[in-house]
Amino acid sequence: MGSGARPQMKLVLFAQGVGVAQSVWRSPRTQPERLHSLGYWAELAQLAEAGRFDAFFIADTLNLSPSITTDAITRPDPVALLSALSAVTSRIGLVGTSSTTYNDPFTVARQFATLDHLSEGRAGWNVVTTAIAAAAANHGSTDLPDHGDRYQRAEEFVDVVTALWEAWDEHAVVADRASGVYADGDLVRSIDHHGDHFHVRGPLNVPRSPQGRLPLAQAGSSGPGMDLGARVGNLLFTTQVDLEQSQAFVADVKRRAAGFGRNPDHVKVLPGLTPILGRTEAAARELAEELGSHVGEQATLQFLQQSFGGVDLSGHDLDAPFPDIRSQLPAHASVSRPELFIRTALSEGLTLRQMVQRIGLSIGHRSFVGTPDQLADEMERWFTAGGADGFVILPADLPVGFADFVEEVVPRLQARGLFRSEYRGRTLWEHLDD
Repeated sequence: MGSGARPQMKLVLFAQGVGVAQSVWRSPRTQPERLHSLGYWAELAQLAEAGRFDAFFIADTLNLSPSITTDAITRPDPVALLSALSAVTSRIGLVGTSSTTYNDPFTVARQFATLDHLSEGRAGWNVVTTAIAAAAANHGSTDLPDHGDRYQRAEEFVDVVTALWEAWDEHAVVADRASGVYADGDLVRSIDHHGDHFHVRGPLNVPRSPQGRLPLAQAGSSGPGMDLGARVGNLLFTTQVDLEQSQAFVADVKRRAAGFGRNPDHVKVLPGLTPILGRTEAAARELAEELGSHVGEQATLQFLQQSFGGVDLSGHDLDAPFPDIRSQLPAHASVSRPELFIRTALSEGLTLRQMVQRIGLSIGHRSFVGTPDQLADEMERWFTAGGADGFVILPADLPVGFADFVEEVVPRLQARGLFRSEYRGRTLWEHLDD
């Protein structure tokens, strides 16, 4: 970004199936029959690129959703899908999820370096830890590591991956036909890593990619998660539903980044946002009611139970006050998401049914129901007040809900000078620095 230029918010599309709302596949605004066609995903990525989004993001889990009988929740492999999308897009960043709990660093480093080559410098890795019993069972394990242990492994995992990416010097590939030298061996190094979790010799069998060290996304909002994001993250995805709390989160994580010797401005914090739009407030509310009519209580209850590390909620009265289950959370459970859900329910006096209905539309992220002008106002308010460096857009329904955002909200942000009208660079790093 040039000196004196107004800061630009960052926008990332969270592309999940037919949308994040539970059972939204039943809405005529969705296309569940196309979920496994490249054309469907290509159209979404191209729409995001037409909207000048910074990145197209694919989340992941390593198990089949327990609500598969009523919900169209399947998970294509992020790296395979993004590799295909690299051929039908040219500018938008391509960010995929890969778990540090059930993968190995060499494989992940190689996959994302390859994606970066294929996309000519547009790849990014979303670093996650995994705390789901079904995922553990799919990888030959019956035990789930404690929260702290998962993050210790993740810290070392990231260090090994970045070392592997940097093992090839930028000028290592000579490709001199006359001399017969393809690569300068002195510029390709082993990393000889020996740590608590990994022993990796290296180097990669893939040359240095266009970006070298790829941008990293991270979504942990617990203490260890925030430390990991502050130390190595470039895009921090977070769940925030209140501006003051989001301001405090942004200030905290940037303070931590400075403590690690980083420029806090290089850490972009993006709260999740589910927009439900109408030409009038009444039309937006009507759409929210229509989408909400498809939400299955049992499917959402299963999502909540999984978020709580498997705590059984089936015995609780849906119309009774939300139960304070903090003492029941297992050691392997995630910390930030359960804490947010429980705090929100208790502070607002919600019943279990009301909490289920709220989460059903936006998987716990902040939803906004209103007109495009009202949403642009709200996004500007959060951005200028230091509550966000941008937003992860999680459409309740795809593709229509996202098309509405690109066609109606993006031009309003551009007219206010808050968001780019054209890409200035070609790589994901360049987008983040713009």
